[in-house]
Amino acid sequence: MKIAILVSFLAVLITFFSVVQVPITLTSDEVAKAVSEATSASGVSVDEEVLERAVQLSVAKLEEGQRTRLKYLASAYLVIWLVFILYVLYLERQQQELDKRLAQLEQASEGV
Repeated sequence: MKIAILVSFLAVLITFFSVVQVPITLTSDEVAKAVSEATSASGVSVDEEVLERAVQLSVAKLEEGQRTRLKYLASAYLVIWLVFILYVLYLERQQQELDKRLAQLEQASEGV
C-alpha cells in the first residue's frame, strides 16, 4: 500500500515538473503568416513589421500568463494529492491500531 502511494506521488511530482516546464511558443513564421493573412483579408494597409512585433509581444505576454496559470493548476493538484496521501496513511495507521485492539480483545475473550 505504501509503495503504491509513493509511486503515485512520484508520478504526480514528475507530472508537476513536466507541466511547469512546457514551453508554449509560436514561431516567427507562424506570426508572420497570420499577420499577412489578416492584413490581406481586411484590406487595410498597415505596416506589417510593426503589426508583427505587436503580435509577437502580445503572444509572449499571453504565453507567460499561461505558464503562470499552469503552475498554479499543477501546484493545486500536487497539494490535493499530498493531502490525499496523508489521509490514506492516517487511515492505514488507524486500521493497524484497530486490528491490534481487536486481537487483544479476542485473546481476552478466549481467556475467559
